[in-house]
Amino acid sequence: MKKKIYLEEIEKFYTKAGPVKEMCVFTISGMKDAKGAKVLWAVIQPDLEEFRKFASVNLHLAIKERFDNVSPSLPPGKRLKGFTVTLNKLPHDLFGKLNRKAIKEIYEPRVRAGIEGALPVSGKLTFKDRSLIESETGKKILQCLKEISGTKRPIILEDSLELDLGIDSLGRIQLASCLELAFKVNIKDEAISRAFTVKDLTLGVMAVLKGAEKITSEAQAVPFEPDYWRKHLQVLPKEEHLGALEFSTAFFAWLLRFSITAIDYLIFKLFFRIKAEGAENVPKSGGYILYPNHSSDLDGPAINACLPRRPVFQIFYFLFIPYFFRPYIKSPLLRNMVKMVRLIPFDYSTHFLEALRSAYLVLKRGKGLCFFPEGLRSTTGEIGEFKKGFGILAKETGAKLVPVAIDGAYQAWPSTAKYPKLHPIKVRFGKPLLPADLEEEGLAMGAQNSYEAISLAARKALIELKTGPTEDGDK
Repeated sequence: MKKKIYLEEIEKFYTKAGPVKEMCVFTISGMKDAKGAKVLWAVIQPDLEEFRKFASVNLHLAIKERFDNVSPSLPPGKRLKGFTVTLNKLPHDLFGKLNRKAIKEIYEPRVRAGIEGALPVSGKLTFKDRSLIESETGKKILQCLKEISGTKRPIILEDSLELDLGIDSLGRIQLASCLELAFKVNIKDEAISRAFTVKDLTLGVMAVLKGAEKITSEAQAVPFEPDYWRKHLQVLPKEEHLGALEFSTAFFAWLLRFSITAIDYLIFKLFFRIKAEGAENVPKSGGYILYPNHSSDLDGPAINACLPRRPVFQIFYFLFIPYFFRPYIKSPLLRNMVKMVRLIPFDYSTHFLEALRSAYLVLKRGKGLCFFPEGLRSTTGEIGEFKKGFGILAKETGAKLVPVAIDGAYQAWPSTAKYPKLHPIKVRFGKPLLPADLEEEGLAMGAQNSYEAISLAARKALIELKTGPTEDGDK
């Protein structure tokens, strides 16, 4: 007998897992990949105050990561198939309870159409809001948003930068440049990195303009030209980030890396029976990027345990650290340890450009870099889509790209498990690839630009190294 599903229980379970203010779960059938079966879908109003507290603006990404981590603890029939994020308040009835019927009527057609991020809005403007959007400042901001997002429809104040306009972390960097060129002033990071909606952005920029000094030289704002990203990356990182890069061979730093590597190797040899294959493919000199699949916290240490002697002491790790961990990096002890073990910490909401500049500098100085192009860990073990930042870094540095296939780490410690378990791990290093060759291959595969082409072809090479040639690769 099929057990009854109580939607309120599911809502309570997922609300505890992430920064959710309110959510409504309903059933939906007829979705293409659900084979006609009924599935659970949620409409979520995020807790923006929690996101603002940690300077995080990637709403969908942050919530998805939290939900993916807790979903396996539920029976398959009680897991969410997906969710829609809305910044609007959810409809309630006269008794203050969620109006499930109204919510389903509003959102179900959008879900069926595959428009997960589209937010239903009233379209009504107060006099104050109309004055805001029709001001000269408002018009310039809207023009920049249209240029960055590529949207053809009218942009309104209620639009979410992420969900409606598709402006991601890299898009916010471009947006900052566009605004600086438009207003000829330095636009502070906070005005853009803490904005969820067009209204947030407009008010933030207006606040900056009140006390901002005009830029005497437009060199600080990078115009949209073919070498836009190269010009951005060639700028030295800010002192805070530049000082965190350890290029010297000081004895204590070397000894720390040696000790960590030795302990790392022993742990993986004893508990995970780790094996390496193709380690001779790792370049002994010159800038290069190791790009592995990412499904476990064991991935980085596993690579470190398998690297040849010279590269293991030269390589830097491009490491995702959520914003709320950054206060701990302010500790002198931890900050020095991060520096000596050559970590380049980043998060998608703030400091992303500075981290990319640090990585660019590392590669230009002939060092190695371990970069997880999927960004976050896969919750299924499958290789996900590559982030645009990987393609940008590869294209603009010209560094050799070495695919690294990690098998067994997902089984040993998936992102959904609290503790690791004993399971053999194997690390395979592929032959170095040239960005120019990957770019040509990716464009032939239908990529829209050079960065996407490199990411597309590099992902294909990694999949083939891990699972064998794809159908296209067999032809």
